[in-house]
Amino acid sequence: MSNLLCQFARSTSTRFIRNLQPIRHKVGQGAYEGEGKTTMTILNKDADYGMMIDSISPIGFRLNLGISILGPMLIFPRSVIGWNIGEAGDIDEKSLTIFKVLEPKPDIVILGLDQVYPRDAPFLKDFERIMKSYNIKYEINQIRHACTTFNFLNAESRYCVGAFMPPVDLFSFDQMKIDEAAVHRALHGPYRPHSEEFTIDHK
Repeated sequence: MSNLLCQFARSTSTRFIRNLQPIRHKVGQGAYEGEGKTTMTILNKDADYGMMIDSISPIGFRLNLGISILGPMLIFPRSVIGWNIGEAGDIDEKSLTIFKVLEPKPDIVILGLDQVYPRDAPFLKDFERIMKSYNIKYEINQIRHACTTFNFLNAESRYCVGAFMPPVDLFSFDQMKIDEAAVHRALHGPYRPHSEEFTIDHK
């Protein structure tokens, strides 16, 4: 029995490290089906967890459930809409009006930036002011970290909304890279990028 458990642990660890996908054990009725059988759920493959981001590129986003979004988007726990902005400088009160009328208010709005901007960029100051006037907590992050945060919070059933822009750089992050920070968060606590330029956190 101990040998079987060791083999299972090694197999699970290898698969976990290779995929870098957060997994959640289903506990309770139906979770255990007999000796050697364990049920696990890959978050991004399970519709019960709502919307999640599988990959990002300069073109847009690929979500779980087979959905692709071109350009900026506003993503909610179980729905997504296009965000009608052309660039970061277009972020203003008009483009954020939806949060004024949204009920109930989200626990947090995550702004995912398409590139690194100065902390005192005018549109960032406007975003902060507007979110405060709506009494909504917010976080500002570079897009790859913003996607990780959204996936993690949505899996935890937090009412979070992502205001996301595709990256301007010619790179593509698949599920493995998006979930890298989520794995770090699960194992070691909140993820913090190495460079302070990459993120502006607001508690």
